[in-house]
Amino acid sequence: MTERLVDRTLRAFSDELSSDAAVPGGGSAAAYAGALGAALAAMVARIAARKSEDVWFTDYVAEMENLRADFLRLVDDDSAAYSGVAEAMKLPKTNDEEKRARTERIQSALLAASRVPLEVAKTSRRLLDACERGIARATPATASDIGVGALMAEAALRGASLNVMINLASVKDPAQVKALSEDLDRALDGAEAQRKRITDFVETRIAR
Repeated sequence: MTERLVDRTLRAFSDELSSDAAVPGGGSAAAYAGALGAALAAMVARIAARKSEDVWFTDYVAEMENLRADFLRLVDDDSAAYSGVAEAMKLPKTNDEEKRARTERIQSALLAASRVPLEVAKTSRRLLDACERGIARATPATASDIGVGALMAEAALRGASLNVMINLASVKDPAQVKALSEDLDRALDGAEAQRKRITDFVETRIAR
């Protein structure tokens, strides 16, 4: 890839996802879902701030913009990390020395490819926390938007977790697998219940 994924049009990015190339894949899609969620939360706060001078809104928007920037960086980071795995797989293995070097490179690349979606998962949970803080301050007209933001956060979290797990499945260092798995478990713990609290609250505000 000669340009950043995040600099492409929506159509071009979806075209890349639908191709037979290994990257971008689900990890980058999950990160982009997070970026969309953060953007929606920022929009909701900006609209509510029109009728308020409360500094809370300014701080919240800044927080969402920082999250959005993190997610956009992770869109490309995830594809770059998995490209490292693909490149390592192509290394020669004609003798024992080459096989050892190849195995080491693959293992190192797999760890990198696990850590990036783990960061997406952690960032997604921060977004879900932020959506829960923001729902009470959303205007009635934007309640559904922050609900969608929470759903995007959960999708990003769940999608990222699948990418962590599939890469860790091939990592041979049990200590690394344990440490990264525990980090992931912390990001996932209670997320579904939290998202449900948010969407349930949103639905009470928009019920027909």
